[in-house]
Amino acid sequence: MPTSAPTSLPPITTDGTDGSPGTTDPGTGSATESGGPPTSTGVPTTTGTSDSGDIKLDLGQPDFPSDPTADTDAAKGCTAVDLLFVIDNSASMGKHQEDLSAVFPDFVDAIITALPPGTDLHVGMTTTSFYDGSCSESTVNCVSQSSEQEILQHYVAPPATTSENGGQGRLFEWQGEHYFALDTDDDPAALKAWFTAAATAAGETGCSFEMPAAAAGWAADPATAPTNTGFIRDAGAVLVVFVLTDEPDKSPEPVSQWVDKLVAAKQECGGKNCILASGLVPDFCYANPGDTTLKTFLESFSAPPFTGNIDGDPGDYAMVVGDALAGVIQEKCEEIEPPA
Repeated sequence: MPTSAPTSLPPITTDGTDGSPGTTDPGTGSATESGGPPTSTGVPTTTGTSDSGDIKLDLGQPDFPSDPTADTDAAKGCTAVDLLFVIDNSASMGKHQEDLSAVFPDFVDAIITALPPGTDLHVGMTTTSFYDGSCSESTVNCVSQSSEQEILQHYVAPPATTSENGGQGRLFEWQGEHYFALDTDDDPAALKAWFTAAATAAGETGCSFEMPAAAAGWAADPATAPTNTGFIRDAGAVLVVFVLTDEPDKSPEPVSQWVDKLVAAKQECGGKNCILASGLVPDFCYANPGDTTLKTFLESFSAPPFTGNIDGDPGDYAMVVGDALAGVIQEKCEEIEPPA
């Protein structure tokens, strides 16, 4: 049995300052992102030290039988796991992408240990950008200062294309592959190398009107099939949506339309019951009633989302992208009926 994962993430104390461009800072309440250094003003509204929002999950990790064909309840379980990383590629994200890359190899080891032998993994990523061109957008207390019309002007929906690699919910192509496929019996070294390089290659040239919920939804839509076909499996497969962003989500409403696109791709498996959400997000905005889009999206699936603070110490990244998340995926995998 794998090592038991922690049942909650510790609260993370922010110091009220953040040098990352484009981040809505709990110590300032505002930021401007236009591809260069931000300007920020304001008065702190929170220190980010409250633990009232800690997510507590039952992460007990059940054993799988040595014979997966045995006629027992324990033999039931998923045969595949699809990991969709939605990575903010705006001007403030370089360090966060590097920190995610640094902990990803350990996460691969953890999930291979947690899942039954022979589980088929797909790992892919898309970005938060839906517009290729000049973008300048600011937020105050996690609320965009752009009008609804300005936001929509920076939202180009598929099947129209901006030709951005990884934009509009299309999977990011790296080394000739739109996603990486691996059997848990295989040597994971190639997957580790592929993703750690791809995550940082996403870069910081994307539009500052970040739309992670829309990106996740479009990743499952037939309109993005030319790049995404084969990535998301239905029957017998767990889908994990992981969001890495340091800004409020400006995805056009309603949130339900992005959820519905993902659920539609998982009908044979069981819809929402086969989808998990996780992420590293800005604590200040995630708990702020002025910014509900991303929180609502991540809370729309089969279990409470497993999240951490993107502005925390890199060691805290390992708390999310590590044994804990692998344990959550393992539990969900055991609940899923294998394909007929």
